[in-house]
Amino acid sequence: MARDIVRSTGRAVAGPALGRFIAPAVLGPALRGWVVGGLVIEAEQRRLFPWLAVAFGAGILVFFTATDGMPALWAPLAAAAACAATLPFLGGRPVALAIALGLAAALLGFSASALRVSRVAAPVLTRTMIAPLEGLIESLEEREEGARLVVRVASLGTMSAAERPVRVRVSFKKAPPLRPGDFIAATARLLPPPEAARPGGYDFARDAYFRGIGAVGSLLRKIAVKPPPEPVPWSLRLAAAVDDARNALTRRITDAN
Repeated sequence: MARDIVRSTGRAVAGPALGRFIAPAVLGPALRGWVVGGLVIEAEQRRLFPWLAVAFGAGILVFFTATDGMPALWAPLAAAAACAATLPFLGGRPVALAIALGLAAALLGFSASALRVSRVAAPVLTRTMIAPLEGLIESLEEREEGARLVVRVASLGTMSAAERPVRVRVSFKKAPPLRPGDFIAATARLLPPPEAARPGGYDFARDAYFRGIGAVGSLLRKIAVKPPPEPVPWSLRLAAAVDDARNALTRRITDAN
């Protein structure tokens, strides 16, 4: 057995190398024994693999709760590689192996979060504005009065491409029949995506950030459908066609009832 627990002193020891990985000054004897004993049991019963997902998720949680700004991606990746490099030398030390695997998985989760955030980074509107909007309808949600749609912005007032949002979510009450894939021109009233109304509540601004939506609002006055100024990429055409088919199916189900 790899476990050697001495209960009479209230401490747990799991091999002579344990003290080099968990310092007595960091964890009390009882807590240290509980942690080490659990790690040894998991290693003996070959149940360490499911804990990698937990460690990966913990790394993601740390990124979104403890970071301020965008950290350098190379730092957590280098640390994860360093932990992984020690694994071949820890075959006979189950506790040290578990700790190294957990740290590597947590650092990879942190790195995956940083990579995802950097890939979806896009401008977000910082003030309320009313301006001419032109763009392609990517998706359209039909409602009892009007509809709500996501528009991929081609132009927004006098804003440059580096300043304007990539997508905006707008609603309208009265307009000509619109479909996903239409290129529209209208006047829009836009404002920044709203944040959570209370601590721990739904944060629409965060959800919008990962969807590339940099502003929300409504369309004013007349909405014109016009040919796009340049060919639409096939990926956008396919996504628009799928959303159009979804709306058609929804209408058929509603009419049947």
